[in-house]
This record gives sequence, C-alpha cells and structure tokens, in this order.
Amino acid sequence: MFTQRPIKQAKTIDNVYGSAFYHLEAKDRTIDELRKKLEAKTDNQEWIDTVLSDLIGRGYLKSDKDFAINFAEMAFNSEKGSQFILSKLKEKGINESDANEAIDYLINRDEICEFTILNNRLSNMTLDSYSSDKLYSTLMKYGFKSSDVREVIKSHPIASTLPSKMQIKAEKADIVKEIEKLARKLKGKSVIKRELQQKLIDVTNFDEQIEKLEMDGSIDFYENCRLRLDKKRFDLSNSKEKSKAYAYLYSHGFSSDEIKEALNS
Repeated sequence: MFTQRPIKQAKTIDNVYGSAFYHLEAKDRTIDELRKKLEAKTDNQEWIDTVLSDLIGRGYLKSDKDFAINFAEMAFNSEKGSQFILSKLKEKGINESDANEAIDYLINRDEICEFTILNNRLSNMTLDSYSSDKLYSTLMKYGFKSSDVREVIKSHPIASTLPSKMQIKAEKADIVKEIEKLARKLKGKSVIKRELQQKLIDVTNFDEQIEKLEMDGSIDFYENCRLRLDKKRFDLSNSKEKSKAYAYLYSHGFSSDEIKEALNS
C-alpha cells in the first residue's frame, strides 16, 4: 500500500526559502496557501513570517488583493461568473471583502457584463447530450446568478426546447412495466394512473393496457385490494372501522367493486 513520505523538516531558514520557491514555481499561491505549505516544513513561526514578508516585499508572493484581482481576471476571461470566483478565492484563504472588492474593481474597470459572458458560454456549448436540468446545473456550476441562467436558457433557440430528465425518462418508459411495478406495490388503478401522469408518462392507452393485463391474469386488482386490506387490522364488524377501511382502500386507488368484495370476503 502506498504511503506518503514524511516531509523533511527545515533545519535553517534557507530550507524554508527553498520550500517557498518550490511551491511558488509550481503555481501561483495565496499567502494563506503558502503559509500552510511552510507550516508543514517547520513549526518556527518566526522563519515563516520572515520568509513570507520578504517574498511579498520582493514581489515573488502577491498580496491578497493583488492575487484576488489576478485570479478574478483569469476567471472572467475563462467565462466564469462572480459566484465561482468568490467561492474559489474564499477556499484559497482570501477574505470575502478582498474577494468582492477585486470582483467589483474588474467589473467596473473592464465593463464586464456577466450576462454577456454567460450568453457567450452557452453559445459555444454543444447541447446534444444535455437535458434542461443538466444544462441549468452546469451553468450554475460556473458561478452565474440563477435568474440570469434561466433567462439565457429561455432566450436560446435550442436550449429553450431541451426536455427535462423526467420528460426523457417518460419517453423511454414502458407503460406496461410501469403499471405492473406499481401494481406489485398494491396500488389501485386510479393511483397508478395518477402516478404515471406525475411522471409525465403518456396514459392515452392506459385503460386499454389495464384491461389486457387483467384479462391475461397478469394483475388481479381484486386480490391486490384484499392484500392491501390485510396490511391493516380493521375491525370490520364495527361500522366505523369498516368505513375507515373503505376510505383507506379508496385512497390507494381501488374501485368501489374491488373494495366491497375485499370487505365482504
């Protein structure tokens, strides 16, 4: 099993400098990110503070404000929204005030319109594999406002016509299998039909399919009604209890004939 090698601890401040330059060469880092890297190298806070202060003064390490502006600029250029930028900067240890200040500064300086950025991103996307749900969540992931995402999708000629996940699933559904599945859960015809409609499944031929399933013995709603009744302990010799049993079975979608037979069996 792979085990991570322990970090060699710094014996001198030069070792701390070496570690700092190594991590900065790998990628641009915030003060907080680099501090955490150096704290893994030494517990000498004086060395760490000295190195960080020196690197900031010499321009090797950006101040939090400068880092935030640089990061936000690259993110806007990559068609990301301000919520994405804010979230990422906070993860990197930049306080919210500095992050928002950087975002506002760039929006004013470069006259950035996030709706335009969002519209450009959508225009460059291939939408063949997207449902409306997936497209919405994808655009939200890039940090744009929910209202802007809805509006840009609504105004796009293709995106506005994308089906939802539920619609796609409904189109692929086999109504006979769906009926049988719900019948096995001891649900009556009216409840089954309502649940299929809620799933956006076409119920145009529902009655016809039900009749076929009953005729070939695949489903016996009279038996299912009785089995559903057996799940409760109603005292059917008591008129009030019998009324409760009737209401219970009716709420599960069984017909009056099916219920009467179950109650009298």
